[in-house]
Formats: sequence, C-alpha cells, structure tokens
Amino acid sequence: MTENESQASTDGAAQQPIVTSEDFAAVDFEAPIRDSKNVDCRRLAGLLASAASEQEEAGNDVDVRVFGLLAKVAFIHLKPEDLSDPYGPHFVCGDQRTVIPNDLKGEQSCVFADLAPGIENPGLRARLSDVAWHNERKRADMATLAIRSYCESVQLVLDGQAEFYLDQQSASSRPGRIFLHRACQIAKVTGWKNPEGKALKSLIQQVLQEAFDKRDARGFLNIGKLCLRFRTHAPAPIAACAETLASAKDVNSLDAREVWKLAAQIHRQFDEQSDMHRCHNNAAERLVTMATDDGGEGAAAASFYSDAIEELRSVPNTKERRKELEKLLRKAQTAIPDEMSEISKGIDLPPLVEEARSSVTGATLAQALWNFAMLATSPDPTELRTMAKEQAEKNPLWGDMPFTEHDCEGKVVTRSPGLLADGNGWDEAVRRLIACNEILRRQREVQGCIEPARCVIQSEHSLDRRDFLLIAIMSPFVPSNRADVFALGFDRFFAGDFISAVHVLVPQLENAVRHVLLIAGEETSTIRNDMTQENLSLPAMLKKHWEPLENAFGPAIVFDMENVFVFEGGTKIRHQVAHGLISGAECFSPDAVYACWFIFRLCCLPLLPNWSGVSEILDENAA
Repeated sequence: MTENESQASTDGAAQQPIVTSEDFAAVDFEAPIRDSKNVDCRRLAGLLASAASEQEEAGNDVDVRVFGLLAKVAFIHLKPEDLSDPYGPHFVCGDQRTVIPNDLKGEQSCVFADLAPGIENPGLRARLSDVAWHNERKRADMATLAIRSYCESVQLVLDGQAEFYLDQQSASSRPGRIFLHRACQIAKVTGWKNPEGKALKSLIQQVLQEAFDKRDARGFLNIGKLCLRFRTHAPAPIAACAETLASAKDVNSLDAREVWKLAAQIHRQFDEQSDMHRCHNNAAERLVTMATDDGGEGAAAASFYSDAIEELRSVPNTKERRKELEKLLRKAQTAIPDEMSEISKGIDLPPLVEEARSSVTGATLAQALWNFAMLATSPDPTELRTMAKEQAEKNPLWGDMPFTEHDCEGKVVTRSPGLLADGNGWDEAVRRLIACNEILRRQREVQGCIEPARCVIQSEHSLDRRDFLLIAIMSPFVPSNRADVFALGFDRFFAGDFISAVHVLVPQLENAVRHVLLIAGEETSTIRNDMTQENLSLPAMLKKHWEPLENAFGPAIVFDMENVFVFEGGTKIRHQVAHGLISGAECFSPDAVYACWFIFRLCCLPLLPNWSGVSEILDENAA
C-alpha cells in the first residue's frame, strides 16, 4: 500500500478523531520536515506519513495521531481554479477518499488556529491557517496568516532558499502559481488594501519579472494570467512584455502562441484593434510553424493549419494568407487515414487489475497518461458480428425472443424482432446482441483496467487542470476554442468526480467529431428549407459521414463510438445527458466512466506518435 493510499478514509463522510492541543504539545511535530527545504505540502505530506508509520511500529500512539493527521491535512488537494471549492480530496476510489477540510470542522479547526502561528515551515503554516479560515470565515487572523505564509513560501523559493515539489526551484512554476492564486483568492475576500494584500501584489510583480528576465514563457503565462484575473497590476506593461517574450527565438512555438494570445486578450480589453489583430496574426503564424515542424502532413499538422485559418478569420486583410494555408491544409489531410488507422490498432493491455495498476505505478505523469489511454482498444466490428451470430446459433431460444429495452420508469423505449423472426430483422437483432455484449465488455474494462489505473494515477500525481489543457491544446481532436472545456472535464474525470466529467465531456464529443470532419474537408452542416444552416448532430454525422470517420479513426473506434453514445439499443449516453435523463448514480456506471475514458483516448491518439514531445512539455509544466 502506498503512502497516499494509507491516508485514504474508509468512509469519506466519517468524522475525523480529534487530535488535541495537548497531543501536539507532547510531540515535536515539525521534526520530520525540519531538515527539508521544501515548502510544498505534497512533499511534506510524504515525510509526515513516513514518520507516522515509523512511530506506529514503535507503538507511540500520540505521535501516530499527530503525524498522521498532519499528513492527511497536507495531502488535501489545493485546486484554487475550482470556484465552487478550492480544496478537494487527494485520492478518490469508489467509496474511499482522503480527508477534506469539511471533515475537520469545529474543534479540530480551532486546534489548527491555535497551532498555526508558531509553525516554522511556511508551507505547512499556510495549509493549517487556510484550512482553519476555510472552515470558519470569521477567523480573519487566519486569513491574514495564510496570505502571509503563502507569500513567504514563494519568496523563499524566489530567493533560492526553498523549493517546491520535485525540487522545483522556480517561483513562477505551477506550485508557485497555485500558492499565489490561493493567496489572491483570500485577499479578494478580505481586502487588497491590507498590508498583506499590498505585499502580495509586490511579490507577484517580482515573480512575473523574474519569469520575463529568464525567458520562461510558461512561468510568465502562469503569473500573467493571474495578474489579469485578479487585476493586481496594470495590463499594458504585461502586454508589452508578452509581445517581447513571444518574439524571442528561444521560446517554443506552443508557448509563444499562448503568449501572443495573452497579449491579444489585453489589447482587446482596451479596444486596441490594430494591436489585437497583429497579435492574433503572430499567434496564427506560430501555429503554422508548429504544423511545418510536425512534417506538414497528418492529423496534427492539419489541425494546426485549421486553427491558424480560424485565428486569421478575425484579422482584416488576411484572405490571401488563408487561401495559402487552405492549400497546405488539404495536403496535410491526405495523410490522415493512414496515420490514425495505424495508431488505433495493435495496442492492448490485458484487463487485469494488477497489470493495469502496474502499467502506471511509478511512471512519470506523461508515461502514466500514455499507458492509461492505451489500457484498452475498441474491438473489431467484424469480430463482434461473428461472435454475436455464433451466440445466436448456439442458443436457439434467443432467436425466438424479441429484444426490448425499458427506461428507469419501466416504459418500453426500443423493440426489435428476434434473431430468427424473419430475414429482415436479422441484422437489427444481431446489432442489439452486439450492444448487449459490449455493455459487458465495457464493465470488464472499467472495473478491471480503467478504474484501478485511474486511482493509482490520482494517488501518485498531483494533477493540475493545466496538464490536461496542454494535452487538449496539442490534440488535433480538440477544437482550439474548446481546449479549456476538455481540460476541465479530464480534470474532473481523474479526480473521480464523474457527475461533472460526464456532463462536461459527453456534450463536447459531437463538436470534436465535427472538427475532425472539417479538418478532413467534409461538410458538417445542412441547409433547411428557409435557407438557414444547422450543424449535423452526432447521430447524423455517423449516418452521413461513416466512411470519412472510419478513414479518420478506424472502423473499430467509429463502431465503438456509435455503440456507446447513440445506438438505440445501447446505452445512448449522449441522449441521456442531453435530455437530463441520466441520474447522479448512473454517472458512476461502467458505461459512463468508459465514455469519459474513451473521449480522453480520442484526445491522446493522434499525439501518440510524438508523445515524447508531449512528455517534454508536461515535464516543463511540472517544473
């Protein structure tokens, strides 16, 4: 059992036993972390959990309670981007999860409030004071202490005297952004005019300047977006720095494109049209560079060209340039069928729990996500039909029985003839038998592979929405203006919040499929009698563009997509979500979980030939 798993609560709603002030007074509770330069709670949690295990072997019950509780609190996942709740469990698997602040309300939070001012490590001090304030908003002293402690942590890293998780020594890295983001959230509630608020703004300026001076585009984006979100600094100087940084030759095209878009966003706020258009034009040209760097052919290059054309549509006097890019787009499209069909075949992992876990255990985040996307493959449609017909022949009783499907209220919603009723009903009945078999396969894949592996990834990695945003931005499957939506859905999926994940990801599949067809040069809208145009729905695209979709994804994936999302005799996840027919409990069903994993897999598939590049960017983001 891993240290993270040892912190899991057997009942997420259970009240945590109180560790009193007397317990803390009897133990040197900072001893396990005193020699560490780390201010990141993820690292501190591991040290405290190890100390708790050692004391358990020695039979020191008080030490176990103190170190164990601090480890649980340090393991709480801070996610300030989540406006509804900035704290969540670090680990969720089935009915088990780790501690969240709500489990510590009342007396335990009061103990933390008394304890926090005397804590030496600013990272742990920030966590305890923040939890105390989160649970009791009247404790303004805890809010002040939390802001001050977050700032002290980042300042120490900035000065080279401390470091974040995985020995990260950049104040503008992801952990630094998270610390500053949370401090800004608290300051927004308590007031920016307080001394702590002013000091926070000054620190943000220092960190932003350091990122700019070091040509750290990713760090500049982290802090620059924070400045805009909380309006901590005048936007104009940020735009000027962004343009200078985006123009630097040593900044990679993906980061440069995002920095140009940041500058364009600022110019838009001030209605500076010419500057905004110039920035969008430069962002588009960076996309072209990314396409040519990728060889100029295939799904990735086609997606970059398509996004560049879309970026230029709002820029005046770019018609000729768009025509040039359209020619390059058509050339890139010719390589899509071979590329996608090769990727989607021949990779499979046995659906065994231990093997699924071992495939992601101890791996880097990029390696773990690769293996997770490859846990299963869509079965071959021909083999599915053959198996269904063999079943029918071996079980003659099935041939005489019609298939019926009932909804949750008992109403018959679909009906098909028996396999042997007549020749006309044979294909439909076989198709429904396939759908029944597929429900069992998806259950096996989810329970035997997907869920065990997801739990390990969540346990071993501090996942951040930006990790998934980077994957979504790079994926040809995801429209550029939907990357943030996909990132949110994947973040919720890996966190075990399947209700949110299903309702975010499933509706986006249709638009993503439309995007793939557009890249392939297919028409995805229809003209009504009144000459208005309507986008084709997912069922309509599957019906009208089955062959182009097979060219893009391969027959197995398209057939799987139809089975999961739209087939009348299947689960019809798309219909269930679109019409509000899916319950909260059904979002945790194997079919719903498989649907989310399937969309994640589609996002990753076109990136797999160049996954080393994805790994490099994910590692840079972690730093």
